[in-house]
Amino acid sequence: MKLTLKYIFSLSLLLLISSCADNKESFTYFGGKIIHPKSEYVLLYKRDVVVDTLYLDEEDKFIGKYTDFKEGFYYFKHGPEHQYVYIEPKDSILIRLNTWDFDESLVFSGSGAEKNNILIDYFLESEREEKNHNLFMYYGLESDQFKYKMDSILEKRQQRIDLYISKNKNLSESYINLLNILAKFPIYNRFERYQNHYKYINKGSSFPKIVDGFYSFRKNININNDSLLNLGIYTNYIALRLYNKVYTEGLTNRSPNFVTTLLNTVDKNIKNEKLKNTFLKEMLLNDFSDKSTCSVDDEDFETYFKLSTNTEDKKYVQRLLNDVKKLHEGNKVPEIKVTDYLKTERDLTLLTKNKNSVIYFWNPKYTSNTQLIKRINYLTERFPKINYILIKTNLIDSEHIQGIDIKNQFYIDSTNKANTFLTSKYPRTLLVNNKGIIVNGYANINSNIFNKQVELLQKN
Repeated sequence: MKLTLKYIFSLSLLLLISSCADNKESFTYFGGKIIHPKSEYVLLYKRDVVVDTLYLDEEDKFIGKYTDFKEGFYYFKHGPEHQYVYIEPKDSILIRLNTWDFDESLVFSGSGAEKNNILIDYFLESEREEKNHNLFMYYGLESDQFKYKMDSILEKRQQRIDLYISKNKNLSESYINLLNILAKFPIYNRFERYQNHYKYINKGSSFPKIVDGFYSFRKNININNDSLLNLGIYTNYIALRLYNKVYTEGLTNRSPNFVTTLLNTVDKNIKNEKLKNTFLKEMLLNDFSDKSTCSVDDEDFETYFKLSTNTEDKKYVQRLLNDVKKLHEGNKVPEIKVTDYLKTERDLTLLTKNKNSVIYFWNPKYTSNTQLIKRINYLTERFPKINYILIKTNLIDSEHIQGIDIKNQFYIDSTNKANTFLTSKYPRTLLVNNKGIIVNGYANINSNIFNKQVELLQKN
């Protein structure tokens, strides 16, 4: 099916480009078709800067035509989802995707498509491997055996890369670098996870003995390349490496000074200022979210404010701290109005009256529809007596999420009173008992301990 679509789409691309081509100039094209669109446009980014806003026509197609296009790694975003694309001057790349299965449905066609289909194939292969239980059990092996398994996978991927390069002599160094990252970094991630997972699988209290050369690949990795800041597989690797360094110092995420040590580790090991500031902020907020509570460790936040040099990031974190103080355990459910998808205003106090409720204020910037569907449906099935209320705080479109009961979905606008305790726009979950009292003012539905928190609420 995928191959057939490529042929059909290549023909469509040729017709589209030939209808607007100018014989006097060579253009670069990026376009495509979105099935089940989530918004009226596609955004094309270079790093974190929008290169172009491409609006969909009446057939949900879009096209961008460029002169003097700069070769490199880009990413495009539609609704809350995004994916990568490598574009060179004179490429004519057309995408086709279904938002209900964003990554798996993505097909590239036209000139420049093959190199992108190879990139997405590695991306999807790594995603499938992460779900493979047999591969997870490799973490229980001794370090020499684990290294042998991982080195074998790396060797096979290198052979595939070498074969592709031998058949495509004009590939740029920049593209080959990206290809190597997407093919190999998921394996490097496993090396960085190994020690912690080994302890978990073997139920031990100490880390395994590491064979010589276990981390030899590190010497070839530049962890200070901010041009790859938006490449998740690259930043994931750096994060895992930093966490691994702290774990091997004998700390766990339950240690009192874990986050402070982690932030100082970021400061010592990341020299690129932009990357450093990004990791300082993300690691602080990840830890705060994982705790799934209003509890704030003052030392952690003080360390962050001391080490970060990004004024806007620090303002954002301060807004989050202010939000925590405004609504917390013991307060009554806020008296605000929310709007359902029939455009009717509803009182939140009435929606939660006499019901143990999970109220999730969410922003598409931080949560994808796919992720939310899976999580809410899981919670609904496991804890059916709970009243679930989802409130979108940034209305990108007027459509509710397909796959979640529409009766549970609401939204607010920028004038809503709820914005007084949502100034950071960071996702926030309130757990409210059947008396209308907040029992947790800053829970996180994706935290490891959230299920236990909801289970306790359901027993109320």
